[in-house]
Amino acid sequence: MKTYIPYILLALLAGCSSSDNDEPGNTNDQEQQQQAPSDDSSDGDSGDSNNGSEGDSSGDAGSGDSGSDDGADQNEPDDSRGAYFPREVMASSPFSDSSNEVERGFGARPAVEYGPSVPTYLWSTQRIGRILNGTVPLLDVFKVQSFYRNSTNAACFGPQVAYTGHPDATDPASASGTLPGGDLGLWLESDTDGNACAVAQTNALLSGLRDQSRMSLMTLASMVSAALDSGMSLPADGSSIDVTGEMNAKGVSGVTFSSAAITRSGSEWQYTVALTYTVSGSDYDISLSMAHTPGADLMNYSGHLTYLVEGEQGVSGIEFPGGNCSQNERTRTGSLAYERAGDTMSLQARVATLCGHSNTGMFNSDNQVDVNNKYHNVDNPDGWSENFSIFGANFDLTTLAGQYAYVWQAGVNDSNSRIFNIGFNSPSLDNGEAHFGYGSKIEDTDGLIQGFICNWAGPGNDHSMQAFSQRQFFQYDTATATYDGSGSKANIEYAPTASCSYDGTGSFVFDIDASGVLGDIAQEDATLAFSQDLWAPTDPTKTVAESITDRGLSVPAVPYTWPVDE
Repeated sequence: MKTYIPYILLALLAGCSSSDNDEPGNTNDQEQQQQAPSDDSSDGDSGDSNNGSEGDSSGDAGSGDSGSDDGADQNEPDDSRGAYFPREVMASSPFSDSSNEVERGFGARPAVEYGPSVPTYLWSTQRIGRILNGTVPLLDVFKVQSFYRNSTNAACFGPQVAYTGHPDATDPASASGTLPGGDLGLWLESDTDGNACAVAQTNALLSGLRDQSRMSLMTLASMVSAALDSGMSLPADGSSIDVTGEMNAKGVSGVTFSSAAITRSGSEWQYTVALTYTVSGSDYDISLSMAHTPGADLMNYSGHLTYLVEGEQGVSGIEFPGGNCSQNERTRTGSLAYERAGDTMSLQARVATLCGHSNTGMFNSDNQVDVNNKYHNVDNPDGWSENFSIFGANFDLTTLAGQYAYVWQAGVNDSNSRIFNIGFNSPSLDNGEAHFGYGSKIEDTDGLIQGFICNWAGPGNDHSMQAFSQRQFFQYDTATATYDGSGSKANIEYAPTASCSYDGTGSFVFDIDASGVLGDIAQEDATLAFSQDLWAPTDPTKTVAESITDRGLSVPAVPYTWPVDE
């Protein structure tokens, strides 16, 4: 989890020079947290109660056995190939390390002593570079299941919580029940791995995007090595080369490449791949496309990646969950826009699940997954129906310190998006602050939290946002090798009621510790009042978004802007 790599080695690993001038703004430490405000309840119409969890229905099974030895000096990636392919682009959690990548089959750890942990971002870009260079064969690391990896929730985030005697219930029949998973935000301070819940949830949310973006870039990079290793020349301006035969010659099991081409048009390099994945005798199409524009040197470039992956409910390993689409056939669509300027990388990644196959209108004019292409069973039956997410990041490539935001909406009919805003206090990533809350629908998001909803799916649920957020300060603990976010570091507690609190005068009991048993701890007592301990602005004239940015968590500047400005 923790990055121990000296900065100079980080720079060598990422293929860029280090900089001491790109310091992120400070996010206030735990001693600067605000005191909890008084209750502020408001009425509003009930919205949709779609589950906020996407679920993780696929593993990492697939072809390939990573026996490659890529630790020798002569196997370092050839920087010259970075003139026409991005070597430092990936999408992953800043907290994620690569310690489990070997057992998952993505290749041997480098022989160079980088320390006990290498960040997934840097490890992955190195891996992409070695495929580009031809020193790691695609066959050794290609896993088609990476395209089907679904993000999930950490155990500490939004567990199912039983309750009885709910004070907002208007019908005794609804006063007892269980709140669905994914709807309760940061419920426990720490996850099962010991990390602060905000850290664990960030890793969990980005697990799918990590695998999808990495495998897309690995596959596209292999086209370059396939062409050059076979003696072909890369295309001149205005021409194209076909490497379909060379890609099929790689012998990837269960996959047939139907087309693979590299095209050059002026300064832009275009890479396109279409392949078929056969499951139980049925074919499912996967297509990848990338347009890359180099800048004045290897440290300046821009571009965008898009991908489409066909799946089907009821077919093991290729399911994209969600209850809004009436069809079993589903399509995952993704985009990753990137801009590098020296040591700074800006990313915007979008992923959505669409209803049906052979979809149209999936991307907007900027080649980003279109937030406005919304499913309607009559008017737009192949639009996005569930699990639309946007990941924005602006960070230093040598340290990964910067600003991060993750926005997701579980279903097309949800009334609000859910949002994480994350920032670090120093390039060491030793500590920082995360906020979780809600915002407008995803087609209108600016990447910043607007407030909090305490009773999303319970009896008498009320989606009127209140001027709160859940805040967790995280600090790395060398003794446990985890990020601590406990005690005064966390302002996350609330009652799942419209007012966010309970006055102790009724019969309300809810599963505070998420143990699955009501009344197993002293706090679970209907006679005890429960006051929320959420974070709130100290200046009542400022919004939650303004107050969060005052603490140093600015929304990342992303390519093509956030949807609110589209």
